[in-house]
Amino acid sequence: MATEHKLHEILFSMDNLPAELKDGSERNRLSRHLDSIIGFSHHTRTQLLLSTGQEAAYIYFLEKGVARGYYYDPQKEKEHTVILWDKGSIFTDPSGFFKKLPAGLNIEIMANSQLVFISRLQLMELYRLFPYTEIFTACMTSRFTAYFAKRSHDLVSLSAWERYQQLIRGFPGIEQKISKEMMASYIDVAPQSLSRLLKENRRF
Repeated sequence: MATEHKLHEILFSMDNLPAELKDGSERNRLSRHLDSIIGFSHHTRTQLLLSTGQEAAYIYFLEKGVARGYYYDPQKEKEHTVILWDKGSIFTDPSGFFKKLPAGLNIEIMANSQLVFISRLQLMELYRLFPYTEIFTACMTSRFTAYFAKRSHDLVSLSAWERYQQLIRGFPGIEQKISKEMMASYIDVAPQSLSRLLKENRRF
């Protein structure tokens, strides 16, 4: 019997689950194979997992903690945080990993986080052994597309304070997990502007 953990739960709850995975024995067979190939890492400090231009060779599952994806503008010497991931998220640089292009996104894992990861080569072998699991890629790319569409809409349709409130609701306790500069970058304001918003709305 395969060891059940959160990754299995997330995968098996995806939309349009293939008929094969409605069979308990096949689900166990897939779970055992996954457990035999995935890697684990614990990060006691903030660490860069992927830099722009590198090969995006891994896809990650966040068992604990927070990660972020950001772009760096060398002219303004400024980071633009475009996505945050919390516990239970599957993440990578989508175009880099799925299209085999150089990564366009920097990915950073915060301190006190735990990851499960699998390489692209291992994923391709998984698809060869279990062809129906290619649905997972379709589901993941669909989620990335939906996320970035909503993110783009929110940046132009919500006020900075509304974006901040949405961040706090979506990521409970995020204030203790990332810096104020990262939070400001995510809601697309300067750190000084975020401080002013918090003071005006009596959040200290």
